[in-house]
Amino acid sequence: MTKKIPILFILLIVLSVLIGPVFPEDLCADISCSVIALNYDLDGDVLYRRETNGKVKLYDKVAAISSDNDTLYYIRSVNEKWIAGFFRGDASENREFDLPGVYDKLYKFTGFNGVFYFLAVPVVENMDIQTERIPVYIRFNPDQMIHQSIGGVTDFILLNGKSVILKNGRLDYNGSEIPLVITGQLRIAEVIDSRIAAISGDDGSELVDLIAGKSIYQYTGDSVAEIPGEYNLIIEFEDSIIGTDNSVYPDNSIYYEMLIDGKEESRTETGHSKLKKSFYSKLNADSYHIVKPERWELDKTKGRYMRMNNINQPSEQKIYIPGNRIVKLRFAYDGTGYEVTQSVMFK
Repeated sequence: MTKKIPILFILLIVLSVLIGPVFPEDLCADISCSVIALNYDLDGDVLYRRETNGKVKLYDKVAAISSDNDTLYYIRSVNEKWIAGFFRGDASENREFDLPGVYDKLYKFTGFNGVFYFLAVPVVENMDIQTERIPVYIRFNPDQMIHQSIGGVTDFILLNGKSVILKNGRLDYNGSEIPLVITGQLRIAEVIDSRIAAISGDDGSELVDLIAGKSIYQYTGDSVAEIPGEYNLIIEFEDSIIGTDNSVYPDNSIYYEMLIDGKEESRTETGHSKLKKSFYSKLNADSYHIVKPERWELDKTKGRYMRMNNINQPSEQKIYIPGNRIVKLRFAYDGTGYEVTQSVMFK
């Protein structure tokens, strides 16, 4: 019982966090537009310095500010160019640097130890207007003139001067990638005790131990994750074929053979193609596994089951099995291909 108290305490703290969108429509949703830092104010997009006789206007078109000890960092725009700058202490003079690249939307910004970190959408020429534009994560060190960028990042924070990056459903901390179970639009909601990261997503929240390098819990609403017993993986198959003009018989009898990590494990029950078929397995937790189902169908002319052509086979799936949770994979076949979804079982 005593081992559960720290986890429950963490959950109570995390539940008190206000969860917001990853990509706010308005910059003010993620970066305060009326911040008082050191002796500087950002009012809207105008940066002021507070002096004894009032406020002095410094710059307009300032997108965001950030403070670190005695340093005020900011990003502003001049025409289409972005400029990064900082004031140190009470000095009236600042240093400014042209940021490489062209950007049109800033989502997150922070400065630390003389280095600028930000998440922004780059301007790409000849890009289809319908194409989703994913932000890039920029680390800019003006003293060494080092400009590093990582594409596809959806959120980031600095933890003890090190980047924690959220990308492709994984957390990258200090060079170590930690896979996440929750899916959808994700954001880093909070970090507790400099090691427990709370991640929010479309299907719940997840707690990750950054030091241990693994996910430790997941919850959604009032539900709690189901604890594994005899199995920690469920795979379900179901046909959703409409009509009878498909390449397979919609009313035929089928089953799926299961290969896990290259080894044949077992197979599902045999039955009508539209009836749900299930496979259960207990795999090593906190590790990746390769799942490859094979569809076998009754050949009525030959009177025996035949392996279907590759075009009618499910694709191989690389999945991560976290500790103390049950993962469910669902394959839905429409006669031409499979829709694959992954989730965690809740009570």
